[in-house]
Amino acid sequence: MLALGLCLAGAAFVATPASVNLSADNSQALDSPHDISQAQAILQHAGYLATGDYRKGETDATTARALRTFQTAHGVLSTGTLDYETMTQLLSHAGTGDSDREPRQASLFEGRKQLVLEGVEFDTDTAHLRLRSRVILDRVARSLNAWPDARVEIDGHTDSTNTDAYNRKLSRERSAAVSEYLADKGVAPWRLTEKGYGESRPIADNATAVGRATNRRVELTRID
Repeated sequence: MLALGLCLAGAAFVATPASVNLSADNSQALDSPHDISQAQAILQHAGYLATGDYRKGETDATTARALRTFQTAHGVLSTGTLDYETMTQLLSHAGTGDSDREPRQASLFEGRKQLVLEGVEFDTDTAHLRLRSRVILDRVARSLNAWPDARVEIDGHTDSTNTDAYNRKLSRERSAAVSEYLADKGVAPWRLTEKGYGESRPIADNATAVGRATNRRVELTRID
């Protein structure tokens, strides 16, 4: 059995993998309720936020103060907003006390063979990873690096918009973009295989916007 480390929260991606632009400003705000709620939970666990003293999923005044305190303590520009650098620092403290620098390792697959990478997103019709995706993939890379013998297949999927040939090409480029990012973070390329399935494996109804968003995803498949 393969055990890997990660605690994650699925996702939607015509540029070639080699042209993936990862030069987004690290100070760009992460403002989704999911990201803010995750940050608040870590801040609370680390003692920067009191239970019930903030509005979940919102950067209210209490949360902003906690972020500034955390940023100052960890050498991050003290803005009181959640950005990539701050989120990376927060995630390194997930599941630990503030004095403990190593993240807790949980099971990535938890007995399953496949895992949807919730929150890994791309600009429309491109393989350009959005900023939030980098935060999530950083954790995936740390997890994979903690288990150096693990091999995974990175599967790209799309909704049924556009032609089958277009969607297969797009999904291949998305899976390759994720593979390239993980390799840049130290995961050995021989451990990573990419496949693009296009629209051929839907898990929701493509007739609805919610269903199409669900079908736009990247999955990890464990290779035994």
